[in-house]
Amino acid sequence: MSQWIWRPWYAKLWWACAALYWGGKLASWFSPGLDTFYTSAAAGYLNVAFYPLVPLIVLGLGYIGDWMDYYRWEWVSTPREELFPKRSVGGYVDPMMDPLDPRSPTYWGRHDHGHAGH
Repeated sequence: MSQWIWRPWYAKLWWACAALYWGGKLASWFSPGLDTFYTSAAAGYLNVAFYPLVPLIVLGLGYIGDWMDYYRWEWVSTPREELFPKRSVGGYVDPMMDPLDPRSPTYWGRHDHGHAGH
């Protein structure tokens, strides 16, 4: 896991920028100029970007991908047909309850096939 969180160049850059940001945050206690920056909205966004758990999560995605490859696991997405149940002709979730659906036993029960008067 450490090779994903510490070794890539972009990880080193992220940690270096985070160290600079938080070092500046500490220095803002003593400098009014820095304090105005660290109370701005931009600093709020940087606060989230350089929060220590964020790089752990983002950089850990590469580790999770390699871990899944090592154990031969795959990301499987469910086909759209399986996400939602197939509706019947009349819009019911259960086609067996829909009198308009030919798959329903009630569909066949409403036809009088044996009577000559119809």
